[in-house]
Amino acid sequence: MIRAIIVEDERPSADKMEKLLRDSGIVEITGKFTNPVEALEFIKKVKIDAAFLDIEMPELDGFQLANHILDLQSWAAVVFVTAYNGYAVEAFHLNALDYLMKPVDKDRLQETLDRIIQEKEIQMNPSQMQVRCFGRFKVIIRSSEVKFRTGKAEELLAYFIDCKGREVSRNEIIDRLWPDYDGDRAVTHFNTTLHYVRKALLRNGIQVSIEHLRGSYRLDTSSIDCDGHRFLTRVSAADKISDITISEYEETAALYTGDYLGDNEFQWAERNKMLYREKYIRLIIKMADYYKTAGNYSRLVELLKTGLTHESLHSILNYRLIEALLAVKDTIAAVQYYDIYKRGLKNDLGLEPEAKFKKLMRQN
Repeated sequence: MIRAIIVEDERPSADKMEKLLRDSGIVEITGKFTNPVEALEFIKKVKIDAAFLDIEMPELDGFQLANHILDLQSWAAVVFVTAYNGYAVEAFHLNALDYLMKPVDKDRLQETLDRIIQEKEIQMNPSQMQVRCFGRFKVIIRSSEVKFRTGKAEELLAYFIDCKGREVSRNEIIDRLWPDYDGDRAVTHFNTTLHYVRKALLRNGIQVSIEHLRGSYRLDTSSIDCDGHRFLTRVSAADKISDITISEYEETAALYTGDYLGDNEFQWAERNKMLYREKYIRLIIKMADYYKTAGNYSRLVELLKTGLTHESLHSILNYRLIEALLAVKDTIAAVQYYDIYKRGLKNDLGLEPEAKFKKLMRQN
């Protein structure tokens, strides 16, 4: 995998770039920043393979940031991403590996990624199966998304992935995926769908075993790179947050790009969807405590805003965000977020904000 960071002062542009890179299946986003100074601090602690940089940014422009990055990590590939073509000559004078124009074309980006792999001699495992469970379920091999003959075939593989390598009986699978079928009809659907799954994997050169063990089935996940599995493993093993470990927490939080299987209508996934979201929110709150103690209110506000994109009416996230905005004297933004939270509670739940919100607003 190519370990990359994105530095772009406009959040929508950063999000678009992140999606393009993740969809490639060969890039791990280790950091995404709208503040170039924060990106530079990150680079001092975490090794990367590539940096995708906007050029026109406050405090540090892309060229200045690139010089700092190359001073710290001379092996890193610098790729400038901009809406203006007048910077190309200067970009290559700085030994940039490439120069991409917005809106970035998927095929053009793939050329850049291929160059990074070749010129920086990054070791890849082209046969490794990449699985994306946050947002829409996707299986990616060699930068291409695997297509399944039926939606049920895709869902069956997602179910095996969700089981994380445990044995699961055929009856359990049928109960989850074909609850309205019984008897021979259900078994026929299962057998046909399992055949489609195996055929799709083999057709794409994926050497992943689905073992049949005395009426049960097990998917070997040892060679699968799954964002959901990585997220759970990292959250479970997370150490105390410090200046050294905060980058690992940032990487873990960045894995959560949407609800677990949130864009798929898999009824059996609802419980785990809530589980993953709760773990993500707890992670955000833990990181927020660290940034508040460190006095890094810029990152604190950005982090809480990101958390609210996934849980807009979460009481703690809203309170912490409004509190942080007031602490940096951004009263207008604090009032705006309070009004948004208040309207959301009223419209969706018929509730009013807790007394602590009103007290906070009165004090400021």
